Amino acid sequence: MHQDQRYYYDPDRCSFVEVERTWTDYAIRSAQIIGLAVILAGLGIWAVDVYWATTPEEQALKAENRALEQQLDRVNGRMSTLSAQLDTLEKRDETLYRRLFEMEPISDDVRQVGVGGSDPYKEFDRMGEDASTLLRATAQKLDKLERQMSLQEASYEELSEVAMERNRRLKQLPAIRPTNGPIVSGFGMRKHPVLKVQKMHTGVDFLARRGTPVVATGNGRVQRAEYTSGYGNVVEIRHPQSGYVTRYAHLSEIADGIRRGRKVERGETIAYTGNTGRSTGPHLHYEVQDQSGETLDPMRFIVSDMSPDSYRKLEERMEEYRTRMANAKDTSVGRRSNASR
Repeated sequence: MHQDQRYYYDPDRCSFVEVERTWTDYAIRSAQIIGLAVILAGLGIWAVDVYWATTPEEQALKAENRALEQQLDRVNGRMSTLSAQLDTLEKRDETLYRRLFEMEPISDDVRQVGVGGSDPYKEFDRMGEDASTLLRATAQKLDKLERQMSLQEASYEELSEVAMERNRRLKQLPAIRPTNGPIVSGFGMRKHPVLKVQKMHTGVDFLARRGTPVVATGNGRVQRAEYTSGYGNVVEIRHPQSGYVTRYAHLSEIADGIRRGRKVERGETIAYTGNTGRSTGPHLHYEVQDQSGETLDPMRFIVSDMSPDSYRKLEERMEEYRTRMANAKDTSVGRRSNASR
């Protein structure tokens, strides 16, 4: 029996009778086969066009996309390196600088610099899954890195301000000897050389020949430069950042330009030793007072063996060092500039 033959049951004959095919049946069958072949051919052409056959423009776009993905991978790697370096700076910030300046550490919550609100990366969702994931990760890492850098920059600005304030305070501490010469009378109770009674000596006396230079022991501003009956010629300097006042008495003369309101620097000559006022011989009487006017032992502040001459030599060496460093920096910049040409 042929596979394409069809039959129907005839009750009158009580048997199956073969269905006779017409030309119409053959035409319909042929049309169906041709239509199916056309559809299959169209699908094949479309698949070849989409998955195998590409134009030069499409090939260029695909190559460009691959290059961009590779570049994003490199950027991600560099951001990871920068993030690790930033972590090192943050640890140094916490374990060194803030402890050194006795500042409160930045909390971990603040260090995370999180943000809220709507998703800022929705625009990447329109792209393919791989591209969207890569772009989203890159953008998130970059944004967080920028926030961390901004936070660290703010921290360093705060540290810089504190360091500058500490530096100003240190420069205003009365830390050096006001003149060359030995100390002949210390701070405390003693028999007054003129009044011949027990009296509090509110400073220290340096033995020095008349006319020996007297220098400011710290940066400050002159608040008094005049003659008095007890101290003779006297200069007082206020050091507001450190909270102290220094007094230099029994001077033979006050240096030119030293007057009330004048700014002076540590090591600058402000007067010359003498024997004016209530004094028995040429010397310098030197005092240190706090903000309330209470006198303090000047030896608490003076760095050992830091005479005016020693301080001047130290300043000269520091200036020579700064000059060498500046010249070395200029030379290095010049070499890099020549190498880049």
